[in-house]
Amino acid sequence: MGEPRTVFAKFLGQDIFLEQGRLLFSLFHTFVSNGYRIMFFDRQPDCGLEKYGQFALSLDGVMRVDQAPASFHDCLYVFDEEDPVLAGRPWRKKVKVDFDVFSPYWFESPIIMPFPVHSVHAMRDFEKRLDSFRAIKKNKRVFFSGDTKDYRCNPVRYPKPKLSRLEIVNTIRERMGDDALIVDDLAVLDQLNKAGYTNQCVLVDTNRIWVDDKIWPDMLATADFFLAPPGIVMPMCHNIVEAMAVGCVPITNYPEWFDPALTPMENCIVFDDQNDLLDKLRMVLKMPREKIADMRAKALVYYEQHLRPATFIRRVDEAPGERVTVLMITEKNMARRLNKLGKRSVLIKGVVNGGQEHGIRRALSLLLG
Repeated sequence: MGEPRTVFAKFLGQDIFLEQGRLLFSLFHTFVSNGYRIMFFDRQPDCGLEKYGQFALSLDGVMRVDQAPASFHDCLYVFDEEDPVLAGRPWRKKVKVDFDVFSPYWFESPIIMPFPVHSVHAMRDFEKRLDSFRAIKKNKRVFFSGDTKDYRCNPVRYPKPKLSRLEIVNTIRERMGDDALIVDDLAVLDQLNKAGYTNQCVLVDTNRIWVDDKIWPDMLATADFFLAPPGIVMPMCHNIVEAMAVGCVPITNYPEWFDPALTPMENCIVFDDQNDLLDKLRMVLKMPREKIADMRAKALVYYEQHLRPATFIRRVDEAPGERVTVLMITEKNMARRLNKLGKRSVLIKGVVNGGQEHGIRRALSLLLG
């Protein structure tokens, strides 16, 4: 093998260090796990990086530096705000990291970085273990386990208001009857995993028990479908990506937050209000095995083609031109720019004039260079 490719990363703003350092970890882990080494211009004091930021600096292939590299031709310059001193140097490519997924970007075609699996799983070689997760025998039809504390509302109002996580869980508990199985004892959950196939909607009561992070992917992989309700600040959550990665079909109310959007009845089940949620769950409980297998295969194909970190790195490497903008989906952007979310947001890619809006944006980009 030749020398690893190099990233020189220098950030002047603070957004990349938010969310306990998960954003920085995700960015660095994606590059180093796909053949890059990272020279990180570190202007943060040791106490300035939170938990996952510290983990990012401990990754093999990440080194702290206090100056730019001597050679630029084979190096990516990754930044949030461009350093004027470095701007004119002959980098192989300049990669601007931004967070505004709600603007239209009429004059450029940014790359939305796929939302990642959680850092705690990425650190345990999640990608390298996917084959073993996908080989786990399915023993339950629908599964959900996740925090519900403070998940009482969801601020998203486009394209329409969304049920919150707590509303979704409570609707199932109160109205699904015998089609729902609430598990509040780890011994019962363990017994359930050793038993035969459970054709119910299995909900773990996380107010009483918690599935340990170390076994979460294995537990997730035992289900045909994963109930993927939205998060607190924004809809997107790590668990829906983890579910698709291990071969679980997501049941969700935010398919449009993916790039490209998930397709109902192909690689996901989509619900709207409470009644629709119940109808879709009951439909899933009656779904033929052949249809489940087909949807599972398509969910896996979607993950491989659009969510796998290697796919993102390839898109960056092959992006035309000397500069590319990469957008990361973040809680701060969601809270700060929520009123901008609409059909022309780059995240949503609204369709107008028979599906020509993306083509119009691309044409403008090419016309203006």
